[in-house]
Amino acid sequence: MLITLGVLPACSNAPSPPPLVAQVSGTLSLEGLSSPVRIVRDRWGVPHIHAESRDDLFFAQGFVQAQDRLFQMDLWRRSVQGRLSQVLGANFIERDAMTRRVQYRGDLDAEWASYGPDAKAVATAFVRGVNAWVALARERPPEAFALAGWKPELWMPADLLNRTDLFVESRGAIDFSTWRPASAGPEAIDVLADALRRVGAPPFFVSLAADVKTVRLKPDTTNGADSRDAVRGVRLQPDQTRLDHPSRHYLIHLHAPGWNLIGATAPWMPGVAMGHDEHVAWDATSARVAAPAVDVVKVNPDTAHQIDEGGRWIDTVVVKDAVVVKGRTDPFVFESDYTARGVIIATERERHVAYVMRWRGVERGAVSALRALNADRSSLPPLRGVPSGSAGSGFSRTTDTSAVVFAHPLAISAGTRARFNIGPLTMPVPPAPTLRVGAGSTEWDHWTGMNAPGQSESPDSAHFKDLAAEWATGRSIPLPFSERAVESAAEATLILALRRR
Repeated sequence: MLITLGVLPACSNAPSPPPLVAQVSGTLSLEGLSSPVRIVRDRWGVPHIHAESRDDLFFAQGFVQAQDRLFQMDLWRRSVQGRLSQVLGANFIERDAMTRRVQYRGDLDAEWASYGPDAKAVATAFVRGVNAWVALARERPPEAFALAGWKPELWMPADLLNRTDLFVESRGAIDFSTWRPASAGPEAIDVLADALRRVGAPPFFVSLAADVKTVRLKPDTTNGADSRDAVRGVRLQPDQTRLDHPSRHYLIHLHAPGWNLIGATAPWMPGVAMGHDEHVAWDATSARVAAPAVDVVKVNPDTAHQIDEGGRWIDTVVVKDAVVVKGRTDPFVFESDYTARGVIIATERERHVAYVMRWRGVERGAVSALRALNADRSSLPPLRGVPSGSAGSGFSRTTDTSAVVFAHPLAISAGTRARFNIGPLTMPVPPAPTLRVGAGSTEWDHWTGMNAPGQSESPDSAHFKDLAAEWATGRSIPLPFSERAVESAAEATLILALRRR
């Protein structure tokens, strides 16, 4: 089967095309490749990519991760870039503004160079692959986009340099119940804590642009729900734990000259952040940035854009930005003040003081997923070698409760809860992380993994929730590595072919 991707002439009387779904077998003809790429998906939906060059390899990685997770990727990018107001409304204005204040503002060439000699080339190839699927999704929006009410946008390599996830991780080291920023008055502590919490706060939906038309009403034994639950949608109960859905990770195997590695990455990132190659394994816990700190500085009573530095008034760097807000004609315009110490996150006009946040995550080279590219090549040393044992055992660990639900952000109505939520499921005993990559033995083909609830974000995929059932019983899935093992586990094979103009 040969499918050539293109745009057909519009027909005013033609019905709307069905939502786009991932093609996982046959042949797809795409522009942007130098040689054909073979993608073998195993019985758990894990892609094993075989390419003839670095650029084709990461093009294919971007393409398959977008096939399986484009809505999650799109929502992540809008969230971490401070662009949720554009699609979700005015509730997110302050969140978007604060999120933008913690981003890298330095030289991009120096930033890319800090991740290695070919990090930018890898990111560029990866993004070209993502955009190949985005182009199709803009013509035929997948189901989640139709429900949310917007179309995906094209990506740029610089999108991968975002700092929001790193900030949220480092902020987690702060105990807000006992937090006392240096020299801050008691009345300011709650304001400052709220300001920091706004950065990267999870998006939420209050309404959808469409209704689910194809809700399955028959009993679903995998979900553990009876037919009445399937009709009304499973609601979270007080004694149930909510888990990420889709998973914030993706299992993948990359193979090309100079590259042969398998493991987990974020869906929006190239490479493998935790896993192994032909010689050594590595974890993703090597990069830690200290928690943000807050100082109090004096502000010139005569101008809001000068602070005291050693007895002298020094101008701040004022950056104006605009947040596009859904439902509003004019954007919300705001200012950010940057100083040598950091960014001002709050002021007390009556006291003529400002609170400046210092955070090392704004320095270049802070994105650990890109630094991991240096560990992904067999000829280079890993970030942290773990030749035996397991990698990533601390990720997505759950609490010790009796029931869990994999809750989707679109699951806000009876129909979408029935369509997208997975559960309730019984917690494994003992509680197990939803993501793990571990050694079954010293043989790479005996390594196993888990990435519950599944590789795909589409309820129509067989790999939407298959890993949730395995995880709930405490099992892992095999991670075949050798070509013979991959072929034995193959479920479907897709060839990405060259499209000639």
